[in-house]
Amino acid sequence: MSNEAINMKMPLLRDDMPNASAAACGLKIDFGRQRMTASDFNALVDFGRERRILEEHRRMAAGEIVNLTEKRAALHMSLRSFSAKSPFYEDVAAERARLFDFAERVRNGRWRGCRGDRITDVINVGIGGSDMGPRAIWHAARPPRPSIHLHFLSSVDGVLLERILADCRPQSTLIIISSKSFTTREMQVNAAAVDQWLLDHGIVGTDRERHMVVVSANPHAAEIMCLPEQNFFHIWDWVGGRFSVWGAIGLPLMIALGTEVFRELLQGAWEMDRHSLAAPIEENLPAILALLEYWNSTRLDMASHSLLPYDERFRVMVPWLQQLEMESLGKRRRPDGSVVEGATGLAVWGANGNEAQHSFYQWLREGTGRTSIDLVWSRLPGHRYAEHFRVLLANARAQAEVLVRRELDGPYFNAVNTIELDAASPRRVGAMMAMYEHKTTMLGTLFGINPFDQPGVELGKKLSRRAEAGADLSAILD
Repeated sequence: MSNEAINMKMPLLRDDMPNASAAACGLKIDFGRQRMTASDFNALVDFGRERRILEEHRRMAAGEIVNLTEKRAALHMSLRSFSAKSPFYEDVAAERARLFDFAERVRNGRWRGCRGDRITDVINVGIGGSDMGPRAIWHAARPPRPSIHLHFLSSVDGVLLERILADCRPQSTLIIISSKSFTTREMQVNAAAVDQWLLDHGIVGTDRERHMVVVSANPHAAEIMCLPEQNFFHIWDWVGGRFSVWGAIGLPLMIALGTEVFRELLQGAWEMDRHSLAAPIEENLPAILALLEYWNSTRLDMASHSLLPYDERFRVMVPWLQQLEMESLGKRRRPDGSVVEGATGLAVWGANGNEAQHSFYQWLREGTGRTSIDLVWSRLPGHRYAEHFRVLLANARAQAEVLVRRELDGPYFNAVNTIELDAASPRRVGAMMAMYEHKTTMLGTLFGINPFDQPGVELGKKLSRRAEAGADLSAILD
């Protein structure tokens, strides 16, 4: 639907449905600022039932083949399950016990560097799904003065490498090399660089075993890095990279934050899993978010979704959500190869909400566009500065109103959700991230696409290899 076609009064849902909200797992969503009527919303819920989004969601949780392209299950929920009925429960529990044991040995000093130094720094070598989830959670949950510092070596950029290595002592540093396939080129280059760094400081042979471990679904990963099998931690091919932080990809967090914090994260995600599987659509938080985004994309021709957290701890959730939704939903073909008519996933972007008020809110407020927006905040502060918190929340609540106050008869408008956490604890962070995961996979059902593959990413990997070899890419692309 074009801009010109939408030249009508766009009502707010709260005009005739003032209690347009839903709550679960310590999260409350107010969706009354969406551009629809109560009858629109009710019809949207009926549409969700017709598309069987909850039935498909339950099929995924049960371990059925839902990644049709790769003929795999998608069992990220099993990684955080506390129920023995979950698929692969015993395998997951056994590996989690290994991970927790290793993390606690590093934290309490029983695992030390080869010269007897306690581990003070952990470098996570990984990109994409091996980077974004741990990075977002670390920023959300890290203490002001961590006893173990966590660094993320993701991009194959020497500037980033130099900055990280300059902050670390090799004798007290643990390197975690994370890659599902263990063939990602950026990981290979960075892994070789940090290995050389250890070598340059005399850490060679069996001494390396105290400073490097690997996380992968590739059973040969430890052998590739010349490490013993006990330095290998397992992930499974039935978990996609961008959904994988709940298992061994989360090892850096288990070490830097502690296993109890990580267990709370898992607990919150599991609570959201149970809610998503049991709650009816009209009360189901991820289902509501998925249906609203589907409406905004296909009915209101919105091209982008903006995440605006009013809490410093959620700043890195913006690029995490960007990867989750855009890699999952940025597709125009169904699993059978047919082309989807109309729009699929929205472009996801955003920033710290308070800072963005002085940056791009002018465009959101009065520009020539339409944007789907989530404003996120916590009911409790993460600090002792009462005046800061009062002013920050006042800004958040004011902007929730300002961003929908546009010309009702014009073609440009926004649709706003507010998402309030009762606290930004690890448990609530886990619940929020699981909610967004489920929203994303449910949108895959609504759009009729596979949210678990990434063919465009794979093409880029192949061409970059050819470019390294000096191939003429213009001739290849022609």
